[in-house]
Amino acid sequence: HHYGAEKYSQALEEAFDERLGLTATYERSDNGVAEFLAPYFSSGGSGRAGRHGAVVAGCDYERGLADGILARFRVALLGVGFSGGEQEQYEELDSMAGRARSSLINSYGCPPEPFGEFMRCVTALSEGGNEDGRVTRLSRRYLSAFTKRRALLADCTRKLEALRMLKPILAQTERALVFTETIESAERAARTIGQGSVPALAYTSQLDRHERGSILADFRRGKIRVLAAPRVLDEGVDVPEADLGVILAASHSRRQMIQRMGRVIRPNADGRPANFIILYVRGTSEDPGEGAHGAFLEEITGVADDMKVFPEETKARDLLKWYGVRGARQ
Repeated sequence: HHYGAEKYSQALEEAFDERLGLTATYERSDNGVAEFLAPYFSSGGSGRAGRHGAVVAGCDYERGLADGILARFRVALLGVGFSGGEQEQYEELDSMAGRARSSLINSYGCPPEPFGEFMRCVTALSEGGNEDGRVTRLSRRYLSAFTKRRALLADCTRKLEALRMLKPILAQTERALVFTETIESAERAARTIGQGSVPALAYTSQLDRHERGSILADFRRGKIRVLAAPRVLDEGVDVPEADLGVILAASHSRRQMIQRMGRVIRPNADGRPANFIILYVRGTSEDPGEGAHGAFLEEITGVADDMKVFPEETKARDLLKWYGVRGARQ
């Protein structure tokens, strides 16, 4: 799917008559599939129509479970609220981003969908060189508000409080992955979990190759029980098997959510189901009740062993009971 980017698509050589592309997630948040990938793989050399120029249906969750190449899994959705100061800040940033987005679409022609195309347009405008300097300032204002809003959601104080509530669950797992948005939030998550009996470390791009290899080796041996990481673990890294995934910063990308689940739902020797816990801030762009992750959640709803949405008043014992931690009080 990376070859759907304009720059990488230049590597798609037209000289090959027979073409095969393999990916776990044949989709992008922009128009790269329709613009570059689909035309290339549906034609032969010199643009001739290929005899088999079609996407071969891949392995979805239902088939993967039936074929035994994916572990059974359970999903919990846990909503939290903002603190007072965070709520005010979010509303201000959300309003700023919303106004700027409307102007960029209605006055300057940025495409509203798909979101990746909108962001590509805004990013190009933000680089300057426009006849109208107002659009440069407007696009930069949008990107600033969008980035700050995303960081605020990712680093929400009550998400860390919820993570503390999950520590008894993390103590029961063999290995767990915590997905964050930023390096800073990964480090905070690791510190929060590590304040107790559960060894946890942040796995980030700031580590050198040797350090990352050493951490993954310790994770495989069980010396480290929890890895907290931003997007560096989403793909391209051979991560040892984990039986619990916690998402502190839920991605808007269905592809990224699928990749994160793929880190956890590998079959294990004893046949136990994998578990996934998604934290989100209620009433925001992360909230499934507001339409967030619609396509992703729809895809897994029918195949998950259990999919539980916890209400606002959820206590630690409710989560422990759902997970099956021994000693959880009724």
